[in-house]
Amino acid sequence: MTENLAGASPPAEPGEFDARDPENIAPLVVWLGSDDSRDVTGRVFLVAGGRIGIARPWSRGPLEERDARWDPAEIGPAVRALLDRDADG
Repeated sequence: MTENLAGASPPAEPGEFDARDPENIAPLVVWLGSDDSRDVTGRVFLVAGGRIGIARPWSRGPLEERDARWDPAEIGPAVRALLDRDADG
């Protein structure tokens, strides 16, 4: 559906990280379903490639980024850091 959009990046080569792969959202979903996220409510997260952010009304909040898909075991501390930074902003 989005193949012909202007500015779309070319598909990743086999074996390379594909920032457009919908599976990149799964680690955050796994973490949100864990006990570690039980106190996280009322938040909207932005996930694109290796980027995780918090949406704020009318602006973009803090962001964590990497050049690979997040591992569910590593995502908890990254989201906690985002939540802490968002509380400061």
